[in-house]
Amino acid sequence: MAGVVCDLGVAARAIHNGKILLVKEARGSYQNLWGLPKGSVDEGESPESAVLRELSEETGVSGTIVGLSAVRSTLYKKKPAVFLCYDVTIDSDKTSLSSEEIDEIRWADLSELKDLDWVSQTMHNLALDGLSGERMSLKSSRPITKSDAYHVYSVNRQSKNIGQ
Repeated sequence: MAGVVCDLGVAARAIHNGKILLVKEARGSYQNLWGLPKGSVDEGESPESAVLRELSEETGVSGTIVGLSAVRSTLYKKKPAVFLCYDVTIDSDKTSLSSEEIDEIRWADLSELKDLDWVSQTMHNLALDGLSGERMSLKSSRPITKSDAYHVYSVNRQSKNIGQ
């Protein structure tokens, strides 16, 4: 079975004390636009590792994944493009600007979101959803195989491990 090359991107939705962590792009086609900390998955890297790396590189914040909040898929230049947004808890709300890709970092509350210029409507909607109070994400459960290489996200955790 032949695989398909896919553009795979990730974003971190970190909420702390009623505010969401946002970054303002410093260059490229998204210069001066706001969004969640995000980036591409590198070869040999899992999406989970990539999202935590991007969060740290862009904001200086470390965190832990608590769920998968959104999947966006499309075709880009005739190839699949998939974007995964993870809900992340953070260890500290202290940020540090050390990336040339990011111009500004801020914690924003719900009332501030409408006044920002966004990377995309998807990013804006993810931020709104995250601060709405009714946020739902798929939780990671134990792998369905004996290997730890798989992350399985589902709505309901099963009380029994199937197939073990």
